[in-house]
Amino acid sequence: MRTQKRTADRRRPATPAALGAPLAAAALAALALLTTAAPATAADPTTAPTAAATGSAPATGSAPATGSAPAPAGLLPAEASQAERLAAELRKDPVYISADQPRQAPRSLAPQFAAIAQRTGVPTYVLVLPDADRTLLAQVHDRLGADGLYVLVEKYGGLTVSAFGVDLPAEDAARIANHVTPYDAGPLAGFTVFADKVRLGKDQAAAEALATERHRDEDYASRYISATDRQNQNLLLGLAVVVLPGLLLALGLRLSRRRSIPRPAEPAPARPGAVDLGKQPAVALAKAEDPAAKGPTAKRPAKSTVAKSTAKGSAAKAKAGRPAPAPLRRTVLAVTLLATVAAVFGVLLAAPRVFPQTIDDPDLTVTQADLDARTTEAAAALAADGIYQDPSAPTALTPAQLAAVRQRTAELAAKTPVYLLFTASNSEDESGGDGTTLLAQVHQRTGRDGVYVQVDPVGGYFELVEFGPAGTDVPSRFRRADLRYPDRSTASDDLRIPDRLNSVLDTVAAAQPTGEPAYGNGRTTLPELRSNKLPPLFSSDFGPGLMLGFMLYGVLLLLAWAAIAITRAVIRSRRVLAADPTPPQHAATGPRRTAAQPSARQLRAWAAEDTRALAVRLAATAEDAPGRARAWDCLDAAELLLGEDAGRTADPSDLAAATALARAGSDALHGSREARLCRLNPLHGAADGGKVPYWFPVVDLGTGTARLCADCRDALQRSGANRPAADRTDRRAEADKLLLRVPGADGRTATVWEQSGQVLPAALENLDALVLRARESASVQ
Repeated sequence: MRTQKRTADRRRPATPAALGAPLAAAALAALALLTTAAPATAADPTTAPTAAATGSAPATGSAPATGSAPAPAGLLPAEASQAERLAAELRKDPVYISADQPRQAPRSLAPQFAAIAQRTGVPTYVLVLPDADRTLLAQVHDRLGADGLYVLVEKYGGLTVSAFGVDLPAEDAARIANHVTPYDAGPLAGFTVFADKVRLGKDQAAAEALATERHRDEDYASRYISATDRQNQNLLLGLAVVVLPGLLLALGLRLSRRRSIPRPAEPAPARPGAVDLGKQPAVALAKAEDPAAKGPTAKRPAKSTVAKSTAKGSAAKAKAGRPAPAPLRRTVLAVTLLATVAAVFGVLLAAPRVFPQTIDDPDLTVTQADLDARTTEAAAALAADGIYQDPSAPTALTPAQLAAVRQRTAELAAKTPVYLLFTASNSEDESGGDGTTLLAQVHQRTGRDGVYVQVDPVGGYFELVEFGPAGTDVPSRFRRADLRYPDRSTASDDLRIPDRLNSVLDTVAAAQPTGEPAYGNGRTTLPELRSNKLPPLFSSDFGPGLMLGFMLYGVLLLLAWAAIAITRAVIRSRRVLAADPTPPQHAATGPRRTAAQPSARQLRAWAAEDTRALAVRLAATAEDAPGRARAWDCLDAAELLLGEDAGRTADPSDLAAATALARAGSDALHGSREARLCRLNPLHGAADGGKVPYWFPVVDLGTGTARLCADCRDALQRSGANRPAADRTDRRAEADKLLLRVPGADGRTATVWEQSGQVLPAALENLDALVLRARESASVQ
């Protein structure tokens, strides 16, 4: 906000509406003024308590105690009620603005309020107060004795109205103003809407009030943004300047690339004496490769020449199959660069139109006279009476209680003068809500040393500061007694201001000199007026927005690249599957029996199915295929264990051994040379996963030279059993989940496979031992 130093006289001439008041109302006003100003009999000092003021109140009209100075001109005695004080202010000017909130509603707005009040066409009395209720308007009207519109403008612009002797839709106009005025538009905005709507007809005003209440509150929620909102806007601009042009650039570069063109096959240059194998007829190649061939064509080319020619041919083929670099489309590239630059300038030029706000509050001109108004009044009252009662603040003490307080301060005057200020503090006052600064300002204006006590009649807060060359320990006593805040330990709303004020005076009376000066800790200068100008665009958080934009842009590019790569992989795999839906022969590695505790029925089905599948694969395998001999031995041993009845009468352990043999034979056909089977479950086949973990011997699961299949190894790794911090019991439990257990002969009792039967435990050694044990068992049977 702009600050302008100039003097302002708050005593402005009355408005024409006030001058046109009836003569009878003027007579009643004069009578009320004489009544409130008439002195009364002095209170008997003997009735005042010596330790604490009583709560009993005598009849209205009690005067200050003997010895008190009269109130200065223009101020009522402190015993006057709030309604009497406000009525006296309205007699001087029909617009009264409290001095308690100069940073939000300065008194320099009074001429504007008066000009707007003339629009109503009837006498209008305006009170701009920080805190009040509806009943105050009726009390002020009774004290003032003049009919008209009485408008109470609250701290945040809310309106409360009462009409006396005039027939206007004041209530409906106030409802409209309170609903449609944004809460941050200031007190003058709501009063302007009220003055315009109060002149409508009753039916029209009632209909409009009902219509506005049907709208959502968000429609009128806010008019101004804050400095934080402007910071968010700058952050968003930084993101937009980077991300939007960046996405256009990336998309344009993508579109500017042509599809890759395969390289044409280039024939390798012929060397003297080299044979071009690609151009030789098939018969010639056959003869050249056959050393027994006779004739001139039987001469075989040199080994080095053939190797070099073959290598060059392979390189030429690889180079021919590799796509050539795709040339860029220059037209698309040029358009992309122009669009990127246009996007950057578009964000820069559109920002002032999208975010046109320049202030974050109503643009008020607060003068130095506005800031000094309350301290000037308080200093004048304290110099004359020792007590300042804010006209806009509620009355905290009854006349009897105030008389007792006067008596106490008079007794303390010889030791330490005490000055009392009954006024509130808030963030919009001249001190920014700092009571110590307010008291320091008042002390600077009075020039009198002593103890200054601020009493907030609304919140019940106390503030105490001592000034003087010979200080006492009263501030420390005040803090130790915990007298600043009202007692909130009970559910009562009583602030107990009289009792607590007497305790403060007792603290002052008991204070002892410290021998050091006491000038308080309040600032002697007021806080600077906060500028309501918002930071300009492309400042504050614009730089961090740029950095965050580059980071976000990189993340978006990575996500786009990953999405494209995944999409291409899926499309490629679908094309391959559509071209050749039959899986390759080497991929069919046979069934993987993973159940750790199969039933006898499952083992019987597995053994028959796996043995039959192994026989089919052996019949389709060439005689000289690697692993065929081992697969044949496994099939022979499995069929011996199953017998002629296909295992219908075999023990479950023999069925498990037959399944393990069939699985090992299938692995051998697919190139496995591992002769050892999985230590945890031999039904998994060859132990191609490496050695067992080091802790297997500790939990009695075999020697450290045993091996596992890849599935069991990965399962133990995922379970956390291989971690150094794993417990022995947990490791054994995880291993038992994978360890094969074969049902007993009755099909119920499960036995660890190395303890089951005569054949299956041979798998602990290797596959050859299992085959040998199976044959021996069949011959014995």
